[in-house]
Amino acid sequence: MDRLSRPASLPSRIAQTLRDDIAAGRFAAGGRLPAESALAETFDVSRPIVREAIALLKADGVLVTRKGSGAYVSDTPGGQVWRVASQPDGGPTLAQLFELRRVVETTCAEMAAQRRTDADLDAIRAALTAMQAHAADFPSAAAADIAFHHAIAQAAHNPCFTGLTDFVSQQLLVARQFAWENSARLDAQHGTPRAADAEHAALVDAIAAGDQIAARAAAGAHLSAAAARMGLA
Repeated sequence: MDRLSRPASLPSRIAQTLRDDIAAGRFAAGGRLPAESALAETFDVSRPIVREAIALLKADGVLVTRKGSGAYVSDTPGGQVWRVASQPDGGPTLAQLFELRRVVETTCAEMAAQRRTDADLDAIRAALTAMQAHAADFPSAAAADIAFHHAIAQAAHNPCFTGLTDFVSQQLLVARQFAWENSARLDAQHGTPRAADAEHAALVDAIAAGDQIAARAAAGAHLSAAAARMGLA
């Protein structure tokens, strides 16, 4: 374990370093971590900082603590909560989050085309209608956009994908609102219909038709265009 520079959140950085050590096998499941004083010396921080880092890992199910004995790696050392690894600059970039979104949502679209129910289609179409109805209300349109992609993830009937979709959607919320505003202004200037409407409609049609290949392609085309509208392409 290397000593750390002093970023904005030392406890989260220390927690991530300990996660990496556990993943690398330096601390096995059931193994005891060094004492707080030893960790504080290793990282060149105070014991309260180490204690906070341990509390973060305990909350995520990575560690368990035993009174008077210390912190131990749990039986689920990968933890029970999914998080994006901390970076020195404070977290992943929008471009990195969008890469994750592209992978997850194209797969969700393909799975939704195979597994969707009539109720799923109703939810997807309701969100699409809400997007169109609130086109001039950018925050509401962005929220409806999130609901639309959430409904598609739900239609895939795999909660792992739903959780990832929702996480990335919230991380990209502000950028989505900007994209809606930018797209609306350009369309108004040129007198053209919003491109996102046609992209979303094509995605819905492919899912409704049960065409997995077309659904993945429609999701990919939409996300490529969305990335451009967000200035990420």
